[in-house]
Amino acid sequence: KEILSHVSETYRLIRNTLRYQLSTLFDFDLTRDAVPFEKMDTLDRWALHQTAALIRDCTAAYEACEFHRVYQLCNQFCSVTLSATYHDILKDRLYTLATHAPLRRSSQTAIHAIFNALVRLLAPVLTFTTDEAWSYATANTEYSADSIHLQDWPVAPAAWTDTAVESDVAALLRVRSKVNEAIEPLRAAGKLGKSLDAAVILTGATDDATMRVLDQHRTSLPELFIVSHVSLAPASASGEIAVGVHPCSELGHIRCPRCWRWVPALATSPLGDVCPRCIEALKS
Repeated sequence: KEILSHVSETYRLIRNTLRYQLSTLFDFDLTRDAVPFEKMDTLDRWALHQTAALIRDCTAAYEACEFHRVYQLCNQFCSVTLSATYHDILKDRLYTLATHAPLRRSSQTAIHAIFNALVRLLAPVLTFTTDEAWSYATANTEYSADSIHLQDWPVAPAAWTDTAVESDVAALLRVRSKVNEAIEPLRAAGKLGKSLDAAVILTGATDDATMRVLDQHRTSLPELFIVSHVSLAPASASGEIAVGVHPCSELGHIRCPRCWRWVPALATSPLGDVCPRCIEALKS
């Protein structure tokens, strides 16, 4: 019973991953909206780097008839790389930015590529579910004559493999884990609800490699950490980066009713008072 329970949980995870990806592509046309790889956001290029590794490892596992390895690799990819990290971070840009915002289209381009690779990799071991997902993706119907089992095997373009991007994002994700650890005690104490209620201060030496990466991606940090504000403070001595967390309400900020980020002041729009960032999204 325990074994079957684990398998069913994994199946639900994979199925829900494919469903989520399809739901984010409802207004995406590859020929019209795709963003060239060199212009894509760093996080999206990181996700494609991880997808290239998945294609390589799953292909090797199939060729060795190690089907359990394919199961493990895809389970890890869906649960950690996508659900807990990539998909979780993307919600803000997918749901709150303007429809044709370059950042939103960049992520949709990546998701389209990831879906097309993942559904092909799973097709030999998850035949009916992948065929159904493919039919909805290509024909918007449960059954299609153009079956997933008639498609070519996925091959990742060489450009997807980018060790520099992988290294930068890995450093950012390590800091993200520290931020989450720092937020948890405040949430347990009732001082914070959602992570978006937090303002974060990161303190570290300016010559620290991770601090340099943080500074390079300064504008993306609130989205990456799923908080409202992130500021970087230089330290005179080297050492581990220190994380400080404060409730935005204590700073006198106001929460935007549209994106839920806290800002110093809201702006007036025909649709109500929202943050300046949402004003721009609503205008377009």
